[in-house]
Amino acid sequence: MDQPKIERLLRLMKMLTGNVNYTISDLSNKLGMSERTMYRYIDTFREAGFIIKKQGDVFRLDKSSPYFKDISQLIHFTEEEAYILKSAIESIDESNLLKQSLKKKLYNILKPCY
Repeated sequence: MDQPKIERLLRLMKMLTGNVNYTISDLSNKLGMSERTMYRYIDTFREAGFIIKKQGDVFRLDKSSPYFKDISQLIHFTEEEAYILKSAIESIDESNLLKQSLKKKLYNILKPCY
């Protein structure tokens, strides 16, 4: 599986588990992919063992899915870990482009901590 496809699947996973309800059309428009691709990606999740729930036109990835807990544990940080990461990133020179990229990625994960 190529990296862009994995990135698209992860973006879709984030949307299907978020607090906003999306139809296939909404997902297609937001991710810039065809509706058929959305259905194929949802089937990919289902085939991988994730529980997909459909209510009306809205699809959701059930957070009780077997692998979902494993994935969330991989990206979960304790409050102490989050503080250390934040401190380390803040100590990098502001002109460093990687700092901005790291801040953006990690702060999206750590947002609930701050």
